[in-house]
Amino acid sequence: MPIVLYRAESGVAVALIDKCAHRGYPLSRGHVDGDNIVDGYHGFTYGPDGRCIRVPSQSHVPFGAEVRAFPVVELNGFVWLWPGSANASDGRTPPELPWLEDPSWRTVAGEDEVEANFLLLHENFADITHVPVVAPDIAPAVLLDSPPPLEVKLNETTVTHVRSFPRSPLAPWHAGLLGVSPEEQHVQTEEGSFVGPGLWIDSFDVRVADSESVPAGLYHLRFVQAVTPRAVGSTGLIWRLSRNFAVNDTRVSQQLEATFRSYYTRVKDVLEILQSSNDRDPLEREVHVSADAAALEVRRIIRAMLIEQGETPLGSIATRTRARVSRDD
Repeated sequence: MPIVLYRAESGVAVALIDKCAHRGYPLSRGHVDGDNIVDGYHGFTYGPDGRCIRVPSQSHVPFGAEVRAFPVVELNGFVWLWPGSANASDGRTPPELPWLEDPSWRTVAGEDEVEANFLLLHENFADITHVPVVAPDIAPAVLLDSPPPLEVKLNETTVTHVRSFPRSPLAPWHAGLLGVSPEEQHVQTEEGSFVGPGLWIDSFDVRVADSESVPAGLYHLRFVQAVTPRAVGSTGLIWRLSRNFAVNDTRVSQQLEATFRSYYTRVKDVLEILQSSNDRDPLEREVHVSADAAALEVRRIIRAMLIEQGETPLGSIATRTRARVSRDD
């Protein structure tokens, strides 16, 4: 479903189907005129409500000259819209991400186009056991040696996984950004939450108690990963990485951005290879392990939300139903 986003003269975000009602020419190839958007082929002009208000070739607007408009909410630097049925959006509000606009935090950002089904991205962020393999340079040593157990919490549209690390050294990049010695040991907590249908929020917290280099306190890293299906097998990924320390240090910002741009690039490469492989030769049966608990719950929630909308999951990874589970309890 192609959608065009533009800002009205007042600054309000508007979302319409990206097809003129006349010949289907993309409205995104036209131009904005005040509060309206003008088709770049025959000049049909549409208001923010999707109704055509002007046809240059005649004095009246024909019946049915309108395109679908979507409810839009702008919050914390994101524009949210609901492309499903209007009734299903009642009572649902986007999650608040106040730290993205809090001056006591600093945020770096990036985005990617990933040639893979959106469900693959969600399952990747749910299964953090990929990090030591795909990006061992960012994983703390304790995660490489003896990962602590993962606790999974559920409700109707969210999945949260939590694990607490014993006192242990930070990953070298993390210690360097905090300004602590790589040999120092600190308590670390990792938490990730899927907020259906399109958002992952991850926190990585370090409690510094007895460092010789920095004050005692709780040092936060928060990740926001917005997953937006673009087409079958193509997904937009917008990521934000925020911190509550060294907020005025541009060196820290540059290093964080470079470190995690590299991580997301590696994730993109892995998922595109996985999608291509499954398209060519779908896996007949998945083998699951205990670390898949959060990912399987995410899959279940997304399936339920799509069924509620009269849709079905897309892509080979999303249609497999048979699995064998191996648990290490």
